[in-house]
Amino acid sequence: MTTGRGHRVSPAVAAGPLEDDNVLGEILVRLSPEPSSLPRALVCKPWGRVAASADFRRSWRDRHGRPPVLGVFEKRMTTLLFTPGLQAPDRIPMERFSLQVCSEAAWNTWCVLGCRQGRVLIMNWTLREFLIYNPFSGERDRVSFPPDLSLPQDFFDDAYNANGALLWDDEQRPLKLVLVACTGHSRVAARVYSSETGTWGDSISIPEPCRLTSVPVTVVGNRLYCWLKRPGNSILEFNLDNQTLALITRPPRANLKSRNCRIIPGEDGAVGLALFMYPAIELWNRNINSHGVATWVLRKTVILDSIFDLAPSSTGQWRSLVLGYAEDANALLISVYKEMCIRVFTVQLESMQCKRIHGHFLNDLYYPFASFYAAGPSTLQILARGNNDGGAGGGQA
Repeated sequence: MTTGRGHRVSPAVAAGPLEDDNVLGEILVRLSPEPSSLPRALVCKPWGRVAASADFRRSWRDRHGRPPVLGVFEKRMTTLLFTPGLQAPDRIPMERFSLQVCSEAAWNTWCVLGCRQGRVLIMNWTLREFLIYNPFSGERDRVSFPPDLSLPQDFFDDAYNANGALLWDDEQRPLKLVLVACTGHSRVAARVYSSETGTWGDSISIPEPCRLTSVPVTVVGNRLYCWLKRPGNSILEFNLDNQTLALITRPPRANLKSRNCRIIPGEDGAVGLALFMYPAIELWNRNINSHGVATWVLRKTVILDSIFDLAPSSTGQWRSLVLGYAEDANALLISVYKEMCIRVFTVQLESMQCKRIHGHFLNDLYYPFASFYAAGPSTLQILARGNNDGGAGGGQA
């Protein structure tokens, strides 16, 4: 290559900064965290290769922190239905993430266990398997139940019998799948599946009679927490490091029957609780002193009526529900309602920023889905297409 004066320049000198992967990565990571910004910037394969690397994904998370809530999943008969939560150009069409899970004859054979790290975990008790669904790529992985798992006769007739969680590493491959289930006489046992061995570990149980709920599991560090229906004042804790189960007492104000609370990560690695009773959100922390004594401490109260901008009315008081919790975004999905007026918001619990989600929210349990992006052609297609491009979204699982 020559300059205008005829001097030769080596290819290394002539190469621009965008041809250097390190420099390009530093430029791309400074884009806006909105879901559409990075995919729209990936104009060629080399750029896409940089954005798809594990190092770049770590840099992106380190810089931008919590991912946005892209929308909300729910079980609707035979369909895993997605309701978009953002506006264009970040809005993902319902058809792109919704999934036909089964036939009409099998509509009551499956349930959603939760969303975490860009995946949806579904349990099908008739097929005795877990379905791991990647909404961005459409990829579906399956893990069979433990072959020696013995279930009570009423297991399939009771919604409060099993729960679980999926944990991933930086490469977005499954590391562990945790199953917590009632296996007879109200005995609760936990099992861990490892993708490294392709096998389930030993069963861990506790002698106390328990009954699980369908509220999704919350992961705090190396511990998993499940709401219990019985005993009514307890939470089940599963420690992944030492493979033990234990019961911990919840604050009296955290009444699951009132549907006003969720388990969240607390401060300093502890477990916490978020309680929403309109117009206030309370954040609680479970502190353990030097003698090993645990106490629940109210660490923060935020009044949200001015944020929601819900005018008082003579027709009745506003009431509230907690509909779901997005662990990756640390955001509650809440409903504020009276008579025929229902408004649904996400509330990010660190910034207390609220965003309204429009849709038909008539149930009391939903699964918010939070993610930044998934580099590759599938993401470009998802965000670039309009909302009326047809299709049922993903086909049958």
